[in-house]
Amino acid sequence: MAAWPGTGLLERDAELAAIARLLAAAEGAAGAAMRVEGPPGIGKSRLLAAARGAADHAGLRVLSARASDLERSFGFGVVRQLFEPVLARAGADERAALLGGAAALAATVLEMPGPGGDAAEEATPAALHGLYWLCAGLAEQRPLLLCVDDLHWADRPSLRWLVYLLQRLEGLRVAVLAGVRPGEGRHAPTCSRPSRRIRSSRRCGPRRCRRTASHA
Repeated sequence: MAAWPGTGLLERDAELAAIARLLAAAEGAAGAAMRVEGPPGIGKSRLLAAARGAADHAGLRVLSARASDLERSFGFGVVRQLFEPVLARAGADERAALLGGAAALAATVLEMPGPGGDAAEEATPAALHGLYWLCAGLAEQRPLLLCVDDLHWADRPSLRWLVYLLQRLEGLRVAVLAGVRPGEGRHAPTCSRPSRRIRSSRRCGPRRCRRTASHA
C-alpha cells in the first residue's frame, strides 16, 4: 500500500484522506478543524508531521506549535509559537499591515514579555478578537494550516483563543489540526470541543497501523 511521499506512512489511508479533506476545506474557504486523539506513542505526531508536509507541498502557509507541561503557565505560549515566527520574518511594512485594523489588538499579546502570572492568563475579548483578525489576515494571503501538537498541555489563554477561532471558522481559508491525549491536562474538556476527530486505537510503526476514523 502506497504511503504519502516522504512520510513512510503505510496503511493509514483513512487518516490521510481525512487530512487531505481538511486541507481542501481550507483551500476552499470552508474553514475546518480536526483533532488526532490517542495515548502516548500511538503515532499522533507522525500524522501531524505528514499533514504539515502535505500542506506545505500544496502551497498552504503552515504555522505550528507544540504545547508542553512545563510551559502551561506561560500565557499565550502556544499562540506565540504559532504567530511570532511569521511576524519576526515580516518586514516593517508587512508587519504593520498584518497588525493593522482590528488585528492591532493582538500586538499586546505577541509583544508582551515574560512568563505566566495573572496578567499573562488574561485572555480578554479584545485580545481574542485581535488574534482572530491576525489569523484571518494571514489566511487572506494564502490558505493556512494551524497545527498544534500535545494540545492537552496548552496554556489556558491559548486554548480560549482556539475555541474562539473554532466558532468563527466558516468562510475562512483556515484548517486547524491538533494532537491530543484524551482526558489528560488540566483543560481536557476544552480540548474535546467539537471538531472532526481521528481516534488512534493501536500503536503504529512505520510499516503497519490500524486506526478508527470517526466524527465528534
